[in-house]
Amino acid sequence: MVQALCTSGNHEGLKCGVHAAGVALAALMAAYNIAACCFRSDRHLRVNALVYTLAVGWEIKQTLHHYNHNSSAVPAPATIRTSA
Repeated sequence: MVQALCTSGNHEGLKCGVHAAGVALAALMAAYNIAACCFRSDRHLRVNALVYTLAVGWEIKQTLHHYNHNSSAVPAPATIRTSA
C-alpha cells in the first residue's frame, strides 16, 4: 500500500493536499515567529522565522509539483464523431 501511494502518478490529489496543509502550517509558524521577533530579540526566533519561511517556499514547490502532475494526467475530452 505504501509503495502504491509513493509511486509517481498515484494519488497525486492526496499528496497535493498533504503538501498544501504543510504550506498552511509552515506559514502559521513563520508568521508567529516573525511576530515574536518584533517583540523579543531572541536569536532562535529569527532562525525559526527563516527556517519556516523557507519551508513555506519548499512546500509550495511540492504542492505545485503534485498539482501539475495531477492536472497533466487528466485525459483529453472525448471528441464526438459523426458518421457521414
